[in-house]
Amino acid sequence: MPDYVIRVRRSTSWIVVLVVLVVIGAIFIANRAAPVASNGSSVAVSLKVVPTIRSVTVSPGTASFSNCTGGSTGADTASTATELGYPNGQCWEGTPGAAGSFPITITYNGPPGLVYVNGSNAIPSAGGIQWGLCNSAAACTGPGGLPGVNQYMVKIFGRGSDNSTELTGTQTCDQQFDPGGGCGSAASGSSQTEGIQLIGPESSGNTSSSWTVTITWAAAPLGS
Repeated sequence: MPDYVIRVRRSTSWIVVLVVLVVIGAIFIANRAAPVASNGSSVAVSLKVVPTIRSVTVSPGTASFSNCTGGSTGADTASTATELGYPNGQCWEGTPGAAGSFPITITYNGPPGLVYVNGSNAIPSAGGIQWGLCNSAAACTGPGGLPGVNQYMVKIFGRGSDNSTELTGTQTCDQQFDPGGGCGSAASGSSQTEGIQLIGPESSGNTSSSWTVTITWAAAPLGS
């Protein structure tokens, strides 16, 4: 009986030792598998991509015609320096020629493309009858091919062009962007400075003394 008791105690102690070793091993493995937290460091890398949108900016956004000439002194409708006279007075924003001034800056941005431009009706501040834009596509009915009743003509001109370009109500290529007078490609960031000439109507059916003329430039893809 005493021998039997001794064997049971020895077996139990080995089991206890084995269990302790297993627990210690598990703790060791768990500690090795768990990552140790630390303070990290990173870098922010900036990236630029090519532009995908074509656009045109025009500066300044507003302007006023001046240097007006023409009209009829006998009818007391001659132009003043800042007022258009009848019949067929002319006003300018800028002056043409090699030594002229070209106050309107048109800047192209985006992938290579074209710059288009068009005019519109002249709008009186008091409302009512407008002046229609006449040109080679919509004939001017006044004497000598000048604007007729309630008609007007508007042209743009640039430093590198001897001839001004009359505008229509339809977008057409701004030839000032092509030294050859055609419709050349515009690169991103390229710009042109231009002036504007206005020839007024033979007579007006609207007595408003203030008018607004809107000229719009737009960007278009090559081949459009």
